[in-house]
Order: sequence, then C-alpha cells, then structure tokens
Amino acid sequence: MLNSLIHGEDLFEILIEGGNPYADGPLTEGEQALLQAEGLDAAQLEALAIGRVVMGGRGVWALSSAHLVLVGQRYRTSVDRIARSEITHAEQEQGRYGQTVRLQTTQGQWAMYGVDTARATQLVQQLSRSPALA
Repeated sequence: MLNSLIHGEDLFEILIEGGNPYADGPLTEGEQALLQAEGLDAAQLEALAIGRVVMGGRGVWALSSAHLVLVGQRYRTSVDRIARSEITHAEQEQGRYGQTVRLQTTQGQWAMYGVDTARATQLVQQLSRSPALA
C-alpha cells in the first residue's frame, strides 16, 4: 500500500484530493483506440464521462446517437455496447468523490463514480432525450 501512495496511483489521488482529478481530462490513447474500434470518433460524441468503477479502475462512458459504449466496466480493456433504446433509467447524484452516474438497462445496472459534474449532467441530459426514457 505504501508503494501505491509513493507512486501516486489514481485511487489514492482521488482519496487525497476528495475528487477525481482525471474526470475532466482527455481520453488516453488506449481508450481512443477502443472507441475507434467500436466505430466511434471522440470528436463526434454527444456526451463523454470519465470516472471510476467500483472494485475496478478507470471507466469511460461514450454516448453516440445510437449507443452508449462503456469502457472498463468489467476489466480495464472491456468494451460494452448498449443501444440507447435499452436504457430505461439514468440518474446522477453528488457523491463523496464527485458525481455518481447510474443506469438501468435491459442488460442490468451500471454505475460509475468520481465523474466531473458537467460531464455527468451532459450525459444524463442526453440520455433523457432517448425514446425509452421519454
């Protein structure tokens, strides 16, 4: 654990900062490559949220006109694609380390914490325009 503190792992930075200092930052090259493999261009997204996954690491939710792509929800390089029509509920709330965003879908429940407020708000607002949530 001391080694983790010395080398500044993301989780400890979040605990020390009281927020996620990476939540409003850019995508990593690896994340960009995973989104490109899914046919998504980061510049064309309707919303993008970066946060932390419980019992996991960094997570990215990228919203296009047809799908929500979740990177890192099951393991670091996992990619899950959810059609917007399958999202039945989206919400955000202030948590201890930033915004927590939760989704209910036909595939199950998804959550991410430590999300930047502006990005969380944009994501939930865009999802609220989906026919399934209207």
